[in-house]
Amino acid sequence: MSPTRAGRGWPAAALAVAAVLYASWLLGPLLNPALGLTTGYASELAARDQPHHLVFGLGDVLTGLLAAAAGVLLAVRRAPRVAWWGLAVFGVATVVDGGFTSMDCSPTRDARCAELEQAGGLSWRHELHSVSSALAVAGGVVSLIALVAVLRAPAWRRVGGVLALVLLAGTVTTLLEVAGPDGALGAWQRVQLVGLSGWLALAAAVAARPEAVTGDGRPGGWAFGRPGRGRR
Repeated sequence: MSPTRAGRGWPAAALAVAAVLYASWLLGPLLNPALGLTTGYASELAARDQPHHLVFGLGDVLTGLLAAAAGVLLAVRRAPRVAWWGLAVFGVATVVDGGFTSMDCSPTRDARCAELEQAGGLSWRHELHSVSSALAVAGGVVSLIALVAVLRAPAWRRVGGVLALVLLAGTVTTLLEVAGPDGALGAWQRVQLVGLSGWLALAAAVAARPEAVTGDGRPGGWAFGRPGRGRR
């Protein structure tokens, strides 16, 4: 394997692993059945009073480390730099989210926890969790939109467009649920997380195939799965 190919291979592999690790919430029904796939925030699985919280916290930390390292390397080497810096922001915020600002307790399971949260009686880590989570999502949204804007081939753009719709729909509806919860908060946040894992997988594919993007915003001639075919 040439040094060039190896250099592009490890960021792609790191992002592919990150996409899988970021879906650790799928283990929720097995490791913590009380917090299912549609109950509360997925982050509550990593709350320090929950069983197996270290599994979910470690999943986020590893995801963040891989994403941050790949994002910085890609950002200094090639376009679209906004996408890769957004990836790095997501990575750093996710490390903080899982390793430093994990929640103290689960407000959707524990009424006392919910009361303390409303009164501001929990730790600074719990209070800052929403900030680190918001930064992670913002980094992901910016990165995905920047990637979609420069994808060359129609098939790549369609995949990116679908992921962008999923991520934006999950993000907007999660914010609406926070403002006026009706019991669907957990479900919509999982939609957001699916979008983020899909974005990481797309970023891995783009990292492995730099010809998938124009780099300068100009039309290209590479078609997904059919090298040499013109852009349509």
